[in-house]
Amino acid sequence: MQYFNSLPKVQYTNTNGVSTIYTNLLARASIIPNLLNNTLNFYDYDIQDGDTPEIVAYKYYGDSYRYWVVLYVNQMNDAQWDWPLEDRNFREYMNEKYAGNTAEDVHHYEKTITQTNRTSGTDYDIKTTTNIFSITEEEYTVMQNAGGIQTNTYVLPTGSVDITTESRIVTNYTYELELNETKRSIKLLNKSFIDQFEKDFMDLMK
Repeated sequence: MQYFNSLPKVQYTNTNGVSTIYTNLLARASIIPNLLNNTLNFYDYDIQDGDTPEIVAYKYYGDSYRYWVVLYVNQMNDAQWDWPLEDRNFREYMNEKYAGNTAEDVHHYEKTITQTNRTSGTDYDIKTTTNIFSITEEEYTVMQNAGGIQTNTYVLPTGSVDITTESRIVTNYTYELELNETKRSIKLLNKSFIDQFEKDFMDLMK
């Protein structure tokens, strides 16, 4: 199915009484949150350099015209900027956005707290959670003067907990690179549902 063929038509009559049929490019249909949250409906995919929505659609669905499904289920409204830039385009983007050596200037400072819970008992279980916070330059300096990385272990009746705290400088380059990399992990609608999905989408657009 070609996306633009599914969009509804609207009739516009000008001041001279001449009517013209246009495609309503502003028509939208939203995805039900329960559909997105059901992992059985999707297949995880990491976008590779050289991939485009059309290429990914052809790889998985065997139909490049289903590129719109790839964008739609990932709620990507801008195929240029919501899609990760490949290496050459990323470098061009950085050169345009950051003149001179400003790419190495400080964007912000971060503190990362990693908590590892080790639950003792019949089954030994390890669970790790990580949280990242923005901090000031002063807070960063204090943490670095204290040794940079700090790890504390607490023994509880249920097991032990390790809490590791570290700080780092995030440059403009690192910020942009990590932001670009986060766009690589996408979801692909399970191919067994694709025909029904397109049919339902067509019905919604009507």
